[in-house]
Amino acid sequence: MIDSLVEKLKKKVVLADGAMGTYFSQKYMTEMEAEEANIATPERIIAIHKEYIEAGAELIRTNTFAVNHGLFEEAEKRKEVIEAAVANAREAVRQSRKEVVVAASVGPIRQSAEEEDGKIWKEYTQMLDVFYDLGIRVFLFETFSELRWLPKLAEYCKNREEQTIVIAELALNPMGYTQHGFGITEILQELTADDNLDIVGFNCGVGALHMKKLLERQYFPKECLLSVFPNAGYQQEMQGRTQVFHDTAYYAGQMKAILALGANLVGGCCGTTPGHIRALKKVVQKQEQVQPKKVAEESENVDEIKDNPTPFVRKLREGKKVFVVELDAPFDASSDKFRKGVCALQENGVDIITVSDSPMARSRADASLLAVYAKKCADVEIMPHVAMRDRNLIGLRSEILGAHVNGIRDFLVITGDPVGSNDRGKITGVFDVNSIRFMEYLKHMNEEVFQEEPVYYGGALNYAGINPAAIAGRMKKKMEAGCRYFLTQPVFTEEDIERIRELKKMTGAKILCGIMPLVSYRNAMFMKNEMPGIHVSDEIVSQYQPDMTKKDAEETAVKISLEVAEKLLEVADGFYLMTPFHRVALVNRIIDGIRRLLG
Repeated sequence: MIDSLVEKLKKKVVLADGAMGTYFSQKYMTEMEAEEANIATPERIIAIHKEYIEAGAELIRTNTFAVNHGLFEEAEKRKEVIEAAVANAREAVRQSRKEVVVAASVGPIRQSAEEEDGKIWKEYTQMLDVFYDLGIRVFLFETFSELRWLPKLAEYCKNREEQTIVIAELALNPMGYTQHGFGITEILQELTADDNLDIVGFNCGVGALHMKKLLERQYFPKECLLSVFPNAGYQQEMQGRTQVFHDTAYYAGQMKAILALGANLVGGCCGTTPGHIRALKKVVQKQEQVQPKKVAEESENVDEIKDNPTPFVRKLREGKKVFVVELDAPFDASSDKFRKGVCALQENGVDIITVSDSPMARSRADASLLAVYAKKCADVEIMPHVAMRDRNLIGLRSEILGAHVNGIRDFLVITGDPVGSNDRGKITGVFDVNSIRFMEYLKHMNEEVFQEEPVYYGGALNYAGINPAAIAGRMKKKMEAGCRYFLTQPVFTEEDIERIRELKKMTGAKILCGIMPLVSYRNAMFMKNEMPGIHVSDEIVSQYQPDMTKKDAEETAVKISLEVAEKLLEVADGFYLMTPFHRVALVNRIIDGIRRLLG
């Protein structure tokens, strides 16, 4: 039966089941997760499987979508739940006395910014091995939002057994993008080119109407097997419960149009019930033959990203030394110092001003909004910091879109300082992704959204770690994700300079070296003793005195900064100056001094 499924799908539409989780909650009015019920109340899960089979489903999914460490922390418990879920599905098939394919439902494993890929991969393969040991040979990877795991998972399945059938489905929003920024065209191009994937498609995210509209305007790279499992509609919270308003006849009507677009395997996701599958069965019976898809000619392939660099990136490419100056965002509603700083830096011809995003997790004015304000104040290039700490992916995407609308295309992507221990419990860090993952997201936004005017982004470089190979490895990952340059922490010592030289040799990266003027003895002692990863030597501290005047301290700051900059001339692609306490005039003096060194 499994061997013939792919051949059958090429000619006839195959009907799958609908939602388990939302229907389980609706049917039994319980707060228990459906996956927990595999063991706690197996008769309920068997009953739902049977309802879908009686409604006409020829393929049912195991009740295992959320079986991962988010719900079941221990691997042994996950194994026990999978075993029960497979047994429940098979018992429902046995009782129904019909020929029905049982497919493993595998959902995405949520990965925190701190979790390594190796841990997630191990969890995936442990679960797949359990399914294989139980004799499952059809795998449906559903509701994924990024592509990076799917080719690896498909290859693993085929290596376990070549006759395995692998289905990959991603969740789209009404605009045709996943949560991680992958567009429908890119998804189809990449997945249909993977010989380990037998069926590709889309589920969840949108209802049948929006799914139909997305597919109507889509050309396929080549003929392929397509699965489509839309939601019944959009979810709403009512009286503390998630509800999906739906009409089975309406759903079936939209699915009829989807069948006409070439769907091979159809079913339902959130909010769908046996009633939806029953209505869809009637549509499939009248339209059993698979319809041809719209296949793109070569000329209809997705446009390439235009090489349209910003003035800052263009100068960096040309090998000219660039000057980046960081201004702190205000803590309060007063913008006077910030505005004056912007204007003074613009008059001195700095290449770009960068605006910090609440460093040390202390709330300041929004960096991107201040960047817009700065462009209104003066004709300057501006680079807001974008921290992963404070926004989820929806908010991060919105921030980039809004900045782009206002002519801002340069960004510094950072993970962000964690929330301080005294604020934990009151303030939470988001960290949906880390800086590398968001750079990958931006790369896909360039491919799908910003083809005419792409965004350009750099990363932070903490060069002072113990293992330079590991630091270089992380830099290379960022570069593969589209990172164009790195801004370093402040450089003070010969050891710092040698480490930067070593990392540049290992990666070939553009590195903008940090210069931080120390403006007092107290400032020097603080940086030396309280800022990890920053190496202020005793020799530097000895040049300051507790009772020295502000003028003398600034002269010392300029002297030390220029000495460091001179030593960096051969290795630095530019200089990243951090403005201390809004002292823009001091920073401009140092910039002028470096220009004299450059000749």
